[in-house]
Amino acid sequence: MNICPGDFVLEIGSGHNPKPRANVLCDKFIEDDEQRGGGIIADRPLVEADGQYLPFADSAFDYVICSHVLEHVEKPALLLAELMRVAKRGYIETPSEIAERIYGWPYHHWVVNKIDGRLVLQEKVCEAKNAADSPPHYGGFGQLFHTLAAEDKQWKRFHLTHHHLFLVQYEWEGEIDYELLPPGKSPLDLESPKTLAALRNAYPKNQWLPIIKNAIPNGIISRLKTAVGAIYRSRRGAEGIENGRALLQEILVCPQCKGEISWEEDNLQCATCERNYPIINGIPRLTV
Repeated sequence: MNICPGDFVLEIGSGHNPKPRANVLCDKFIEDDEQRGGGIIADRPLVEADGQYLPFADSAFDYVICSHVLEHVEKPALLLAELMRVAKRGYIETPSEIAERIYGWPYHHWVVNKIDGRLVLQEKVCEAKNAADSPPHYGGFGQLFHTLAAEDKQWKRFHLTHHHLFLVQYEWEGEIDYELLPPGKSPLDLESPKTLAALRNAYPKNQWLPIIKNAIPNGIISRLKTAVGAIYRSRRGAEGIENGRALLQEILVCPQCKGEISWEEDNLQCATCERNYPIINGIPRLTV
């Protein structure tokens, strides 16, 4: 991610593992851990909101991180429009179609590919008119590859050294180039020599780095991330958790109408549409 030292950074769907560089966190599910690997982290300003209806002012951020969120949403065009509205640049990461075919997460609504530099999203669920229109079958292996990824060293090594096959990584500036497709034939032609060459040429030069990282105990990595995050937050003291409310007061708007909001002790009120949003345990809850 090409984040500049002075950039003000938002992370959407920060969950249990926020990026150290994020200044403000946003997650739709504060109490629900079903679709993530642990409890929510709230070590810096955190807002509960739907990425399709972000409660931030226009151009409030220099950079926005949206990692493993796009495939979950019902209306990805809304999310992508909101990312471009609140930030100048950003980074999007999702599972690739290859990963979706192998692992098959049932709560993903969209399959994502990056083709010729463009994000191509295809809806997963449909009623095919005939066999020729039938979409690829996702998740046909049940829990087999989830189990191998967790327990089998050889498969885990392959996954780590070929992570580019399992991820879509897209960095943008100004506008996000994307296309939405209905269910049907996959846009990823794995019979095409051009496609196969592109996947082969994307093989990472430093393929051993993920293995080295994976060999480090999780506790050490977690403590390192916490330390790095603390350094970033200390350099921008106004965003520290103790001053988070003051920071958020400058950039929060109504997620529905984008109008100004007034702050009370335990709730927020929109002056335009008169909607009220609670503040629970210090976290503004701005879901719509």
